[in-house]
This record gives sequence, C-alpha cells and structure tokens, in this order.
Amino acid sequence: MNANDVAELIGQRVRQYRLNQDLSQEALAQLASISLKAVKNAEGGKSTLSTYSALMLALGRIDYLLAAFPDDGISPVQLLHSSTQQKKRASGKTTAVISSKQELDW
Repeated sequence: MNANDVAELIGQRVRQYRLNQDLSQEALAQLASISLKAVKNAEGGKSTLSTYSALMLALGRIDYLLAAFPDDGISPVQLLHSSTQQKKRASGKTTAVISSKQELDW
C-alpha cells in the first residue's frame, strides 16, 4: 500500500460517512464551509489534511481522524530526565509577606 492508496481509502471512507448521514455533497460542503469541488476532490482521494479535518468535523467524526495521531505522552526517557533535574536549592525569592512585627510574637 502506498500513499495514493491510503488517500483513496480515506476518500472512500469520507464518502461512506456522508452517505450514512444521508447528506449530498453540496450539503456536506455547506456544513464544512468548503467548496463542492473540495468535497469531490476529498472523496476522490485528492485533498489536504485541512479539508479532511473540516469534513470530519462536519460529519461529527473528528475523533476518527484524531485517532490516527495518538498522543504518545511522556516517554520513559523524558520522565527519567525530568525526575533527575530536581531543584538543588531555593530560588531566594520570598512569597510570604509579613504585614507587621506583631504577627511574629509567639
């Protein structure tokens, strides 16, 4: 499978999502605020990520697109580096403000 095959498959799925919601290409174009030609190109597998994002938002399927790009979170190496870089001394800045000497009486 190459990049063109993937693009065509994505276009077919967008078309199927549209048909499942009983939408015409014109109606989807209006919902997504894009041109009719952009919808036709997307369904033909010749579009941009921005257009596919607009279509998936309009179809209520943006979670499907985002699932293709999962958040890896913090890697174990990053976690190790962040845990070993702990502060060695205080910053020297005081955050507490003492309003009067009477508050210091014990």
